[in-house]
Amino acid sequence: MINKILIFLFLLIIPGFSSSVQYDIATILQKRLEKNKNFQAQFYQKVIDKNNILIQEGYGCMWLHRPNQLYWKMLYPNESDLISDGNTLWFYNPSIKQVSIYCMKNIIQNTPLMLAICNRSHDWKQYYLLQQGDKFIFTPKELYSNIKEFTINVSKNGNINQLSLFEKDGVYIRYILSKPNFTPINSEKFQFSIPPGVTIDDHRK
Repeated sequence: MINKILIFLFLLIIPGFSSSVQYDIATILQKRLEKNKNFQAQFYQKVIDKNNILIQEGYGCMWLHRPNQLYWKMLYPNESDLISDGNTLWFYNPSIKQVSIYCMKNIIQNTPLMLAICNRSHDWKQYYLLQQGDKFIFTPKELYSNIKEFTINVSKNGNINQLSLFEKDGVYIRYILSKPNFTPINSEKFQFSIPPGVTIDDHRK
């Protein structure tokens, strides 16, 4: 599940594409997203398989401070925390008492998740971009992981209200965001202290 979460969160901020049309669309999206440096919301998750059968529901909360800080908290069905302070990313699973630690720059290079909170234009050019009203659709230019298509719905005032991911195996994942809040977020929100007795899986080495 961590890979699916990473995919969504890296794609929350994706400006900059090679062709003029792609560039114009990306510029529109970036201007919308940049209207809110701080963003927090509740989310509801649905996972549907290739036969259109609902296989999982969930909910949680997210906090985002651009350009580098993120806290994505899954509350149900399984509690987990994904936290980035801009340099380090922690994925904490309290049910198994384990935390996985990643270097942000390595995560960006290997998965599209951190495009959501970082402004590295050379990483954005690997997608085709299409706009349909408030919906922005991303399609990988090359075979990339298991992603077939990603969409993000952003209103003109910068409110993110929906994220959707289509995988190559036919699985569809949808996040509906509600109760948006744009007030400043304390930087301590994006810090993580490892609890005692937790197994550490450090990928920074």
